[in-house]
Amino acid sequence: METPATIRLKDALALLESGTPVAVRFVTCDRRRGTGGEFRELKAARIGSGKRQAEKAAPVLTGEPEADLATVSRIARNPDHYANATRNLLDTTTGNLVKVHIYLLVAVAGRKVIL
Repeated sequence: METPATIRLKDALALLESGTPVAVRFVTCDRRRGTGGEFRELKAARIGSGKRQAEKAAPVLTGEPEADLATVSRIARNPDHYANATRNLLDTTTGNLVKVHIYLLVAVAGRKVIL
């Protein structure tokens, strides 16, 4: 039985996806670079899309090979957040996007995250 000071992971994700900015605490980890292990806290965060309206528009190809290559190289790949268990959090105080592994969330809205 969970105490009022805890929140289940699925409920924490639902709270973040609701759009209301909440405090989030998580552990950093980058296995590729061998860094991480630090606790980070965002005072007001919510799920962010990571895309601006201009970036969502389909790329326009001009027919010139060099210009088209530059355009195609800017097209981002799909991050597949659900398969990788990651989410982009928008820090509403700074406007920065932070990628977080959901299993490294420690606290959301002051409540300890449990599985």
